[in-house]
Amino acid sequence: MKTKISVTLGPSLHEAKEIAEAISLGCKIFRINFSHGDMSFWTELADSVRAAAEKTGESCVLVADLPGGSVRVTGLSQPVRLASGEVVEFSEAGPVDLSNPAFYTTAEVGDLLVTDDGRGLLRVVGVGKGKISAEAVKPLTLGPNKSVVIRGKEVVPEDYLETSKPALEAAADLQVDFIGLSFTRSAGDVKVVREFLSGIDFRPGLIAKIETPSGMRNVREIADAADALLIARGDLGMHYELEIVPRLQKTIIDAGYDACKPVIVATQLLGSMVYEPVPSRSEVVDVMNCVEEGVDVLMLTAETAVGKYPLEAIKWLANISATYEKSAKPKRTLPGDAQTVDRFALAVVSLAEAVAGRIAIFTMNGNMARRIARLKPVSGVIAATPNRRVLPLLAMLWGVTPMYIEAATYTEGLEKLERKIEELGMAEKGETLILTYGLVDEPIHIVKMKKFI
Repeated sequence: MKTKISVTLGPSLHEAKEIAEAISLGCKIFRINFSHGDMSFWTELADSVRAAAEKTGESCVLVADLPGGSVRVTGLSQPVRLASGEVVEFSEAGPVDLSNPAFYTTAEVGDLLVTDDGRGLLRVVGVGKGKISAEAVKPLTLGPNKSVVIRGKEVVPEDYLETSKPALEAAADLQVDFIGLSFTRSAGDVKVVREFLSGIDFRPGLIAKIETPSGMRNVREIADAADALLIARGDLGMHYELEIVPRLQKTIIDAGYDACKPVIVATQLLGSMVYEPVPSRSEVVDVMNCVEEGVDVLMLTAETAVGKYPLEAIKWLANISATYEKSAKPKRTLPGDAQTVDRFALAVVSLAEAVAGRIAIFTMNGNMARRIARLKPVSGVIAATPNRRVLPLLAMLWGVTPMYIEAATYTEGLEKLERKIEELGMAEKGETLILTYGLVDEPIHIVKMKKFI
């Protein structure tokens, strides 16, 4: 399986033994959602992942997902069921409140409030100082800590960094590999976070979550600034009409492809498996489309965090992905501003497929690996690096098997990689290996073939 699988940890998947099973099923990327729980719970989850990784001998990627500037329902201890036409009052005086006071000054009578990943709709029927009355458009469940948006409007914090600082510091304490930046509105949001983290000597990868109209408008500049993009279909489906979301997904995938950054898709991939042991037919089709569109990572959220069948969901996702990778037709059109290294990457992939060979690359910072991986070579890629900070990025890339090799130069690294592949038996008898490296900033590109006999 070349499409990577990411799962969200939570009450249903949190023990090291269960996580080790998830690893054995092909999952190597584990997400901690900072919107739920506290530092004690997050630490427990991170420790469980690391214990499972040590037990299985596998390298795993840990992602901390920031709450961001989302507006959430507060004051509820348990879900409340509202009948169609029933009115609920949100008020700063309680008992049911909203986490951002700016929501009360932004909402107007007639506005549509959307919650529960688009399933819950309320229409504003009254506004006052620090309060809003809203009528259920259809029966819905109003859940504790669920996000709420105003369709067509954004309620955002005045200072993205100040809002995120506590969670960023928690992520630094946990030493995660990636941070998911919720509600990324512009490249500036990514840059201020990166500068802040560098200031505290912490340099994880940054995943820009695209989930708002401003994020969509600026998706290409965000793709250039971030290390990966995440298609947050839940929140996109709250800001946009649902029939628009598939088109938005394609736009984000194209932006990631052109910027040469991995793309993750999330929300309701196998949503019915929160309660059922088998996915619906439409969910299988959805996953198939994601695979054929060329996303790098498929992310399960509620299915593994709170679902009844977390391991079954992982098995199904892996099975569907592996089935349709065989028939996927990868995009091979280079962007108009393609550099020499991009054309070199295409030549390497074309050569590998012409001789039915596999690609092995030595990379210092992951740049050439990104360029090769986005072309989705049929045989996959073995990518080695001497930089441990680059390993999580390689683990995010479609079809890439990461490997750590100590080497001071590209030539030394490639020679060690060749020997390591032979020692570990990673190449079968008769298989052709395309060994390569390319320097992005210099016109130096090396490629050689070796046939194992």
